[in-house]
Amino acid sequence: MKRVIVVLCICIIILFLTTIAIWHLRSENKSYEFTIQTELKKVKLSTLWIAVTSSVDLQNSTANLEWLHLKASDGKIRSLHLEFTGKNSRGESRIYYMNVNPSRLVNIYSKSIGDVQYTTHPTHIFAKLDEFGLENIGSDYTLDISFEWGDLGFNSSHGDLYLLKDGKLIPLEKVTFHVSSPICRILVCKDTCEVWFTQDDLLKAEEVVLKR
Repeated sequence: MKRVIVVLCICIIILFLTTIAIWHLRSENKSYEFTIQTELKKVKLSTLWIAVTSSVDLQNSTANLEWLHLKASDGKIRSLHLEFTGKNSRGESRIYYMNVNPSRLVNIYSKSIGDVQYTTHPTHIFAKLDEFGLENIGSDYTLDISFEWGDLGFNSSHGDLYLLKDGKLIPLEKVTFHVSSPICRILVCKDTCEVWFTQDDLLKAEEVVLKR
């Protein structure tokens, strides 16, 4: 009888340790899946972000937008790739990769990282794009969000420049930066490409010239 009890105890301990090991492995490299709406008239990036934060282990306040690429055609999102960093519930810094395919399926994968480049919270940019409306950009285009710093010069002679403010685009002639902190560049390409800036980033600019 004692031998049976000992065996049972050993089995319970092994099961417990196995469960802990599996949980630890899954926590190191996690993946998530869900579906979203892809019709541009119905898509809100801010709503997508809520779905993301409801699905992954992330402290929302620590999120930093790294990069976004969106391809639209025939009024629908055909592909969307998003990268962001943040801390999980255990305070670990992680990078998250999100992909949306034409079937509306969202896949998110994350892994631990070391140093983090602080940019801006995703909703800060997403809310401004939602205010303008993704459908108002057109039915066929690509949209890229990235971050740059250093000595940067933008001139409308090389492509249209705009300030994205209050749901409208204000034409710019020239923008010059000399910054050590990242500024957000929104690149929209249809027949030609144009660059959009937010008001917060233009406040960091050394020179801003409105287009007459």
